[in-house]
Amino acid sequence: MEKEKFLWGGATAAYQCEGAWDEDGKGANIWDEFCHSAANTTGITADVSSDFYHHYAEDIRMMAEGGQNTFRFSISWSRIVPKEDRVVNEAGLAFYDRVLDECDKYGIVPNVTLVHYDLPDYIGHKGGWLYDGVSDEFAYYASVVFRHFGNRIPLYVTINEPSHNASCCYMVGNYPPNEQNMQHFAHCAYNMVMCTAKAVREFRKLNLAGAQIGIVHSSGNTEALHDTPEDRLAVKYGDMFSNDWVLDPAIRGYFEEELIEKVRESGIDLSFIKEGDFDIIRANTVDFLGQNIYCRNLVKPYKSGETKATVNNLGTNDGSADSPREGKTVKGWFESDWDPNVPLNRWGREVYPPCAYATLMKRKERYGNIPIYVTENGHGCYEMPDENGYVEDDERIRFLQEFIGYILKAKEEGVNVKGYYVWAPMDLYSWINGYKKRYGLVRVDFEDPERKRTPKKSYYWYKKFIEEHRDI
Repeated sequence: MEKEKFLWGGATAAYQCEGAWDEDGKGANIWDEFCHSAANTTGITADVSSDFYHHYAEDIRMMAEGGQNTFRFSISWSRIVPKEDRVVNEAGLAFYDRVLDECDKYGIVPNVTLVHYDLPDYIGHKGGWLYDGVSDEFAYYASVVFRHFGNRIPLYVTINEPSHNASCCYMVGNYPPNEQNMQHFAHCAYNMVMCTAKAVREFRKLNLAGAQIGIVHSSGNTEALHDTPEDRLAVKYGDMFSNDWVLDPAIRGYFEEELIEKVRESGIDLSFIKEGDFDIIRANTVDFLGQNIYCRNLVKPYKSGETKATVNNLGTNDGSADSPREGKTVKGWFESDWDPNVPLNRWGREVYPPCAYATLMKRKERYGNIPIYVTENGHGCYEMPDENGYVEDDERIRFLQEFIGYILKAKEEGVNVKGYYVWAPMDLYSWINGYKKRYGLVRVDFEDPERKRTPKKSYYWYKKFIEEHRDI
């Protein structure tokens, strides 16, 4: 029996790289609306971005030439169902057919996410993730995608990073609708859980041989610097807040009762839970976990203060000065802690490669042998190219090498790791950071109308690394 190949690739998201924001029948999404409004104080948009919509063949070819055998991308919901009348945009489906054709051409395995932050504007107008009908609308859109593409896509993902999405939308307030409201945070979180369950239900109806469905989660392992009863409780609450509400229902099919009670004790009105919802969740769990790995969740016991959060993409950060450290206080639950022995990157996030190993081991401990794909891992830099557009990004190479080393250590010790995706194969729009913070293995010249691509040093490093580890 032929050994299953390990997947080595790169990951992107539709809004961040596609451009062509209103071409070929695409409707607007909440990011189009936000970026075109006065609320976007930067004036920077992703209207063109990396222009993947017109460069997809070049980008996929470059991935293949770099040794990559898998590509994670997302489908723009508003390209497929542009308006609330639910009429399907055939031109949108045709675009992704062309992308899949290129993947087929090079033997690249597609790993496709249904929504990566970019809700259609007509959903946004009804309340976005708070709209009571969002899970049914999502299920309809998902069914259109499943029926059209079938098992041409072997790996489907429902939602990218529910915890980070909910936090940015309704806790930090730096993503649309830019609110700071924990009641809305909880409502959003719950509706995302229902979106996943109902999409999985649509997927199961089709019995797509050779295709699987999963979810992508962003929060890393939770840990504390001290081992006291109070710290252990903070770790428990940190996991509840950042990990368990996403992963338990998606993988196990239920919420722990202690989590539900803790949310109630925090003053959250749970009347948005509908009769029959838990039956849907129980019956529709995922096949695999996509785990994004950037940092750990380091906590300490809650002492005082109101709930608040700071993240590394507040729009004012240009890497030229010390940035606010990432972290959060959740009243009555936990506070973020800081380890003076661990360096921070230029926008206040820990650079702590051992968290990759710890996160994966924690997932195995709680969820057994579930297949895991590391669906994002990468390092954003503020880069200066030479006169030829070439970037010597040794900092990124060190970051990737160390993190991948810990990921492979977890695999060797029994975690069912089946693939790794660097964020990102090319430079792209980094949400409200715009284009200064670059993640790509390939430089995109955003000043050039043709969006010239130039491989960085990390592109060649990754190619060699894959060659040396293809048979793991």
